[in-house]
Amino acid sequence: MNAVLHPASTEELQAVWPAARACGLFASPRELEAFAAEAPWRVQVSGRGEAAVLSRWRDHLGICAVRGLWCSERRVPAMMRACHAVARAQGFTDLVSPVITLEGAEPYRSAGMRVAHRIVTMRADKSGRDREETLAPPPGVALRRARADDIPALMAVDLRCFDDFWRSDEPCARRYVEDGRVVVAIKEGVVIGYTQCTAEKGEGMLGRLAVVPPEQGGGVGAALLDDALEYLWRSGAAAVSLCTQEENMRSRSLYERAGFRQVGGVSVFMAFGSGPDADGGEGKRG
Repeated sequence: MNAVLHPASTEELQAVWPAARACGLFASPRELEAFAAEAPWRVQVSGRGEAAVLSRWRDHLGICAVRGLWCSERRVPAMMRACHAVARAQGFTDLVSPVITLEGAEPYRSAGMRVAHRIVTMRADKSGRDREETLAPPPGVALRRARADDIPALMAVDLRCFDDFWRSDEPCARRYVEDGRVVVAIKEGVVIGYTQCTAEKGEGMLGRLAVVPPEQGGGVGAALLDDALEYLWRSGAAAVSLCTQEENMRSRSLYERAGFRQVGGVSVFMAFGSGPDADGGEGKRG
């Protein structure tokens, strides 16, 4: 059976709010209302009380992302097909699912989706830290907090480090600079890498670690990671989590040396786009 979706009314947004808050999508009902008012297609509901939150994945891509989906498992195929129709009507070329476990992918496959990207979650506990000193950056490299005028340089680093799906965009980078903590590594006046992290309610999150390919393996990434962890521990985090592509063994080795361990199994993004149903997917370029 198909799902029939429509943009949420004010009353329906109130019903969506508790689920959206539990997922951390919005900080307040007003923020959700503003999000929907700016583009009503982004919050869709059905007559059954099902709901989905949609938005552009990245500014440089014509991909729509399902940020939140609330329905029974048996209704997932119908809801994803309906969300895909909404996305196409808005001019998007593809739709990606929320992050789901690989074991939970079958309802999405039934909708006609495939595994597009595979990721793992890694976690480090403060109690597991076995040293007190911090790592200094390599000679000639300095670390400092990022400023708003560094955002073009952050985008240039991402362009050299990630494929199009994983590359960040300016609005995302600006949010981190304004509301999180972004630290850049500078060499000869040029940004060669950076980290993004946040801390909230005793939990730390490393959102990004990037170093341009010519500087990888020289200690810049390790120093950036250590700086971020020290900040998160000082901020009261008892543990720090991150997500990385399953096949990105170089980064995973760096994280493991810093005390991170994989938790849980493989998670995936599903998509409707053409291509093999990988148990690999696309990943990091460098």
